[in-house]
This record gives sequence, C-alpha cells and structure tokens, in this order.
Amino acid sequence: MLHPRRILILPFAAIVIAALCAWRIYTPRPSATSAASTTTRVPAPSFQLYDQESRLVQLQAFLHRHTIVLAFFDGQKGPEADPALVQLRQFYPALKRERIIVLGVSTALPQEIRNSSSQPFPFPLLSDVAATDRSSVHRVWGRIIEPATLDQPAGTEPGVFVIDRTGLVAWEDGFPMPENSPETIASRLLNP
Repeated sequence: MLHPRRILILPFAAIVIAALCAWRIYTPRPSATSAASTTTRVPAPSFQLYDQESRLVQLQAFLHRHTIVLAFFDGQKGPEADPALVQLRQFYPALKRERIIVLGVSTALPQEIRNSSSQPFPFPLLSDVAATDRSSVHRVWGRIIEPATLDQPAGTEPGVFVIDRTGLVAWEDGFPMPENSPETIASRLLNP
C-alpha cells in the first residue's frame, strides 16, 4: 500500500512541469532577427602578405603560439595618421616582452609604406594591394567599404583585432569583430 504523501508526488510533479513549460512558452527569447548581432570566437582567417621590406609574412606562423594584434590602417594617409598604430609602436617594447605579435595591414605598396613614415615601425606593416579581390585580407576581415557606384573604387576601414593564443578571434555577423576602443588596446593587453 502506498503512503498518502507518495500519491501526491505525481500530481505535484505534473503541476511543476506544466508551470515550467508554460513559463518557457510565454517568456520571449532573443531570436536571430531581434538580436542586433551574435558574438562568438572562431579560428582567425589566415593569410600571407609582404611587409614594408618586401618579406613574406604568414599569419599561420604565429597562430597558436602568440597573442596577435592585427591593425588595419588607411594606406593613403600612412601609418603615422593611425592613432592605434602609433600607440602600438610606443608600447611595442613591452608588447614584445610579453611575446605579443603586432602586424599592421594596409592597401599601400611595400615601398609606399616604407617611405611614408619619418620614424620606422618596429613591427611588420603588411601590404594587401589586391584589397578588392574576393579573397583579399581586407575583404575576409570585413575591412572593405563597398563603393556607392560602379565607377567608385571600394574604400577600406581601419580596425584593430586581437587573436588570442589559441588562434581564436571574436566573430560577429559573418566577419571578425574589431576592438571597440583600438586606441587603448596596448594598455589593455599589458594590464589584463
């Protein structure tokens, strides 16, 4: 014979389950259409480009061994005009001690990059001259501004990305996600 308390367990459990189901049904969840974006961490897209000294630099050589700061800058204005790049140059000795790799990327030719700065940059400044190609580094990393007309060439957008030691980068809406405040990236990396 069952104890009277045990008989009440089944109806009580049914009431709890029904209440949880009703709560789940009537509580709105953020959906892909209502959320502005979703951020995840995915493997960083790899590439190889020539630096200001015309040496081939492969991102793959640094992945999974170092934290990497990837700074896209406007090649027409030059590296001196980018505040994030100037700050990375200022903090470079400390970043190097922490084994943090810094790479700059622009659409300028290697010789243009080399001649555009009065004070040399101690880290590679890479040249992505084919920025408008479908598989270019700028396009894969979401740094292309599409032209308003067919005659107007596509522009580029500056941005700073941090790839962690595991080779992952923040990802949002189909592209790597740039840092919100690139001007303070060096101090944040040195003071976690």
